[in-house]
Amino acid sequence: MRSELRSFVLAKARGARPPQELTDQTPLLADGWLRSVHLPELLLLMERLRGTPIDVENLKAGDFRDIDTLMDRFGHAPAQHTAPAQHPAPAQHTAP
Repeated sequence: MRSELRSFVLAKARGARPPQELTDQTPLLADGWLRSVHLPELLLLMERLRGTPIDVENLKAGDFRDIDTLMDRFGHAPAQHTAPAQHPAPAQHTAP
């Protein structure tokens, strides 16, 4: 996922900066690598890569700071909450 995010950022920067300047701690919006118009496409990319939707209601201003932050915040699909497995009760044996 990290390499796909780097590729996305470099594609959006369109050669305006040398690729070696992009690190995982480079401020993406503040340093002009991305613009706010790129965020919807970035969200869709991250959803596709992690295989689950991102709840946009829980987004915070700093969530898109840099690649490390993106990975920390969205790099893994949220744990699925599942109910504990129900095991059938043991069969009751009756005497004949």
